[in-house]
Amino acid sequence: MKRFSTFFILVAVVALCFVLALSDAYFMDIFVLSCFYATLAVAWNLMAGLTGLMSLGHALFVGIGAYCVAWGLSAHNWPPYITWPTSVAVSVVAAAIIGALCFRYGLKGYFFAIATLAFNEVAFFVVSATDALGRSDGLSLPMGKDPLLYLQFYDKWVYGLIIGCILFATLLAGTILMQTRIGYFWRALRDNEEAAEALGVDARKMKMLSFMISAGISGLCGAFYANYVAFVDPRSVLGVDLSIQMLVFSIIGGMGVLWGPLLGAGLLIPLSALLRNVSSIQSIDIIVYAVALIVLSLVLPQGVAGWFTACVRTARTRR
Repeated sequence: MKRFSTFFILVAVVALCFVLALSDAYFMDIFVLSCFYATLAVAWNLMAGLTGLMSLGHALFVGIGAYCVAWGLSAHNWPPYITWPTSVAVSVVAAAIIGALCFRYGLKGYFFAIATLAFNEVAFFVVSATDALGRSDGLSLPMGKDPLLYLQFYDKWVYGLIIGCILFATLLAGTILMQTRIGYFWRALRDNEEAAEALGVDARKMKMLSFMISAGISGLCGAFYANYVAFVDPRSVLGVDLSIQMLVFSIIGGMGVLWGPLLGAGLLIPLSALLRNVSSIQSIDIIVYAVALIVLSLVLPQGVAGWFTACVRTARTRR
């Protein structure tokens, strides 16, 4: 019950931010991007922070989702009700194939992370050399005949509402899963895989399930991103930078807490937008990310959310 009360508090906070951002399109853009990266980071953390399955190539699934939408619309005029489910399905299938190959040979830890990065890089170069996908120049999404049907809106608040709902659904699904046997199995694998297997946990099955769920959510986010930006290219949706951002938001927010990455993205995305406006230093946001990681590694290794949760528990204990 406590977990669900936390979920409702998060919903209220995000809804308040949405209302405040309605006054200006620039603020709404920051809200949309914050929710987008937060959803990606929560999905990544569901696999890495709560299951112990580290991936450095998770941008692959974002790219799959984005290119399913871009190619489907530009080549076949497919609307989102076709391309979005396709994005999720292809992402899940891709995760199943990659997971089957990696888990078949017992890859875990750093070796699994490197393997996922390798798959991501292969996809990056294949897309960059494929004419039908726009090569390295990318693909622009043409305007559909019906803006409502093709999710092409002038007002950004509609996109904010859509990605906010996706974020809420991701948090709710994660909260529910954490209360089930699956969630307990995931945490057991994260803490001690050998001990969990000795107690009867099917490690391969549980890790595959976590990987596929995370990939499906990432594919959905990629589909949303394509519709929102109306342009995709390999660097923006398949670049290793995107995978690193998921990791950074999760570490700074707190990998041991489901909603930790939401806090990390909610702090860093607006901060980076502010810094780009007030500073002429190129890539100032990357410098801030690096400094924040160094400081938090020394001061708050459990992340902001982990520190906050520990403080709340300590206060309750003292009562």
